[in-house]
Amino acid sequence: MKKRQAAVKSPGRKLTVTIIVILVLAALALVWHIVMVKWPDPELEAFKTHQYSTRFYDREGMLLHVMPLEEGLRREYYPIDSIPKELVELFVSEEDAHFYHHPGVDFLSVIRAWWQNKKAGHVVSGASTITMQLVRMVHPRQEEVGIKTKIREMFRAFSFEAKMSKKQILELYLNNVPFGFQVEGVGSAARSFYGVEPDKLTKDQMESIVKIPRRPSEYAPSKTYDYKTQCPHFILQVVSKYKKKNQAIPPEVTLSVDLDLNTKVEKLIQAKLSEYKEARVHNGAAFVINNHTGEIVVWVGNASFDDAEHSGQIDGVLVKNQPGSSMKPFLYALALESGFSPSSVLPDIQMDFGGEGVYVPLNFNNMFNGPVLFRNALASSLNVPAVYLLYNVGMENYLERLDMLGFESLSGKRDSMGLSLALGAGEVTLYEMVRGFSVFTNDGQLIEDTSFLKTDEKARLNKVYSSDTARIICSILSDKNARSLGFGNAQVFDTKYPCIFKTGTSNQFQNIIALGSTSEYTAGVWMGNYEGETVVRQTGSSIPASVVRQILDELTERYGALEFLEPELYEKRQVCALSGMKPCPSCPSKISEYVVKNSNEDLPWNTTCNWHYSVNGRVAISYPSEYQHWSNGRNYAGSISGEKADVEIRFPRNKASFVYDPLLPKESQMLHVLAVGGGSAVTTLFYDGNYVGSVQGILEWDIPLERGVHSLEVTAENSRDIVTYTVQ
Repeated sequence: MKKRQAAVKSPGRKLTVTIIVILVLAALALVWHIVMVKWPDPELEAFKTHQYSTRFYDREGMLLHVMPLEEGLRREYYPIDSIPKELVELFVSEEDAHFYHHPGVDFLSVIRAWWQNKKAGHVVSGASTITMQLVRMVHPRQEEVGIKTKIREMFRAFSFEAKMSKKQILELYLNNVPFGFQVEGVGSAARSFYGVEPDKLTKDQMESIVKIPRRPSEYAPSKTYDYKTQCPHFILQVVSKYKKKNQAIPPEVTLSVDLDLNTKVEKLIQAKLSEYKEARVHNGAAFVINNHTGEIVVWVGNASFDDAEHSGQIDGVLVKNQPGSSMKPFLYALALESGFSPSSVLPDIQMDFGGEGVYVPLNFNNMFNGPVLFRNALASSLNVPAVYLLYNVGMENYLERLDMLGFESLSGKRDSMGLSLALGAGEVTLYEMVRGFSVFTNDGQLIEDTSFLKTDEKARLNKVYSSDTARIICSILSDKNARSLGFGNAQVFDTKYPCIFKTGTSNQFQNIIALGSTSEYTAGVWMGNYEGETVVRQTGSSIPASVVRQILDELTERYGALEFLEPELYEKRQVCALSGMKPCPSCPSKISEYVVKNSNEDLPWNTTCNWHYSVNGRVAISYPSEYQHWSNGRNYAGSISGEKADVEIRFPRNKASFVYDPLLPKESQMLHVLAVGGGSAVTTLFYDGNYVGSVQGILEWDIPLERGVHSLEVTAENSRDIVTYTVQ
C-alpha cells in the first residue's frame, strides 16, 4: 500500500522538479537578459549617433549634394523601411540565413564551420552572424584573432541582441557595412557604384552589391559615379551655419533653394559674362529671397564654382563691394521720415554746406540738373541731391538706420565714413543689400533672418520704416516716368507686374549691381571682377538688371505679384513739376504727387508757385537765389550777369570746409570755382598764391581737392576777391 502511494507521488515530484528547473532557467535567462541590456557599451551608443553623410535636397526634392565625412568617406543613412525588401532579404540570406532565429550567435553554424575547417585543415567557412559583423564595426579588432577575441565578440553580440530589436540591428548594419573605396552603407554603395538611390536598384545590381563587402576589389563595378554638387556656394554656407551653432547636421536636409531656378540664373550670368568678357566683367552673383517666409530661393555665388582663373570659389553673395546708387533708397526713406516729402525740391547744383564737412559730388553724366523733385532725384539716381539729404538728416541717424536694416558690414566704420556714403561708397554684401531692399515691398518691415531651410512659416519681421514711407518708395522706384531723367525709357524696367528696381555702380566701375522686388520676392545681381580691375564703363547696370528682370519674370509667372498699397496719411494732388508748389496759371507742367493730408497751409503744396510768371505772353522762370549760378548761360530768367564792376568769388564761400573722401578716386573730387564780375576784362585765378589760369569774363575752373587750408584769389582789372577754405 505504501509502495503504491509512493508510486503515485513520484510523477508529481518530477513535475515539480521540472517546473523548478524551468523557473530557474527562466530566472537565469531574465537575469542574463537584464545584465546584457544594462551592460555599459559607450562605443555602441556613440556608433548609433555617429555622423552620416548628409543628403541636401532642394525645395522640390532634387538632390543637391551628399556631404562627405572625414577623409572623403561616404556613409549615407536610410531608414530600413526605405531600403528595398529584396535587398534586405538578399543580405540576410547571403550573410546570416538564421538571423531572425538566433540570439546573436548561430551555434549550429559555429559547429558546422568548426567541423569543416578541421576536416580541411584550414579556414574554409565562417560562422559570423550579421550581429557579430556589426560588433566588429562598433568594436574594431585591436589584436590578433584568438579564442578570447571570439568569445568577447560573442558576448557583445548577445548584448547587442538584448539592447536592440532585430530590425534595429539590421538597419544599423545595412547603413554601415563597408564596401571599400571610401564607401559605407547600402545607400552610398547604390549611389557610388550605380548612381541611383537604393530604391532604384535593379535585381542584378542588388545581387552585385550584396557580394561587394566580401572582396571589394574583386566584386565592385569598375565604374564609380561622381558626386556632383549643385548650388556649391550655398551648400558651403549652410554647412558653416550648422558648424557655427555647433549642431549636428541631420542625414537629410530639405533646403529652401530652387535648383531649377538656380541653374537658369547661373546660365544667365554666364551668358552675360561671356558677352561682356572684353569689358573685364569676369564674375557674377545672384541672391533671391521670399519676402514672407525669408526663404533663400536663389544663391549663385559665382558664374562657375570651377573657374579657377577668375576665383570661382569666392562667394559673390558674401563679398563686400561698393554698391553705388543702389543704397540710395534707404537714405531717401529716412529723409521722408525726417521732414522731406515726395514733392520736396532738392538741389542738383554745385554747392557747399556753409562750413560743414562735405565733398563735391558729381552726377554720373558730370552734369547738374538744378532744382529736382524728390521723386525724380531718387528714380533717376542723381548724386548731389543724395549728398544733400545725408547732410540734412545726419550721418549718425543714417548709420543707425542702416544698422537696423542689417548692414553689419558698416558697423564700427563711422570714423572712416564721409558723405560719400550717400552714394554707396561703403562696402557691403549682396546678401545685406537684398535683405535690406525687401523692406520696401514688405511694408517697411525687415525679415529678422533669412531661412536656408524650406518652410511654410511666416518670417519674424522688424519695423524699420513706417508703412507709408515704404509705400512711397515703392511708388517712386516703380515709376517709369520719374526714371527717365537718368535712364531714359529703359525697357528692362518696364514690367507688366508691380515691381521696384534700383541699380548702382561703384566709382571705379569694378561693381555693377541691380536690385528688384515684387510683393513676393526680392532679387539682387552683382557683376564685376575680384581682381580689382576697372570694368569698361560702357557696361552699365542694365546688365545685371536684365538678369534680375528675368528672375522676377519667372517667379511672378509662378506665384503672381500684388499691387503696391497706397499710403494712408497721404493723398495725390497736382503740384508744379519744377517747384513742387501749388500750380499757378503760368506753370507749364503739372504732376500728380503725394502730399500729407490736412497739412499746414504754409507748406509748399498749399502755396501757389512763385517760380513761374508771364512776360509778354511767354513763361519765364525766377529761380531762388541758390539756383542762380547754376542757371548761368541758360536762356532762363534769373541767369547771372557778368557785368559787375568788382570781381566776386561765388563758389566756394569764404571759410567753407570740405571733406576729402579716401574711398573715392581723386579725379572725382574736384572743387569747382565760380567767379563773376569784372565786366569783360580778363579774370585770373590764383591757388595758394600760384597762378592757375585766366579767362575773359565769368570764370569757372575745376581744381583738385587737397587736404589742408587753402586760399583762392581772383583778380580782374582793379578789383580782386580772396576766400579761404579747409579740406579735412
